[in-house]
Amino acid sequence: MRPVKVPPMLQALVQTAVVSVDGKAFAELPACPACGGAVAGYDWKERKFATVRTEGEDRTVMVKVRRYQCRKCGKISPAKAPFYPDTRMGSPVVDLCVVLARTMTPGRSAQFLQSLGLVVDRGSVRDLSARTFPEIGTTEIFGMVLPRSIISLSMVAFRNL
Repeated sequence: MRPVKVPPMLQALVQTAVVSVDGKAFAELPACPACGGAVAGYDWKERKFATVRTEGEDRTVMVKVRRYQCRKCGKISPAKAPFYPDTRMGSPVVDLCVVLARTMTPGRSAQFLQSLGLVVDRGSVRDLSARTFPEIGTTEIFGMVLPRSIISLSMVAFRNL
């Protein structure tokens, strides 16, 4: 299969967006999602947000998520973080996988992601595209339809430079 050509500016936009969350902490949970009771800090958990490949080297982008224990029901719940339930990647990366899989095969989507500098295998793209997620807002940029979550994340990253 021929390699996928991606505008360098699009690659920079996506990589900057994903790398911008490296090391960020998510600690907001006002009440227990199960019963609405008061919560107390429990611990911190590191979660993998994405794997970025630059110049042949893989870099794992990690975030910290605070977990809380409900004082009423005892349930342990994570803070609000950019992850869909039962996924192992950040929601903007999942959004990108799902949006690309709408117009390409999973293998081609994985190649496109690799051209953007994101490491996601075709099996993961196939599995994610078969699942049901909330409506993913999209926009066209550089001739490609991309999720707004990636664009928003990149705007935040560029503001912080």
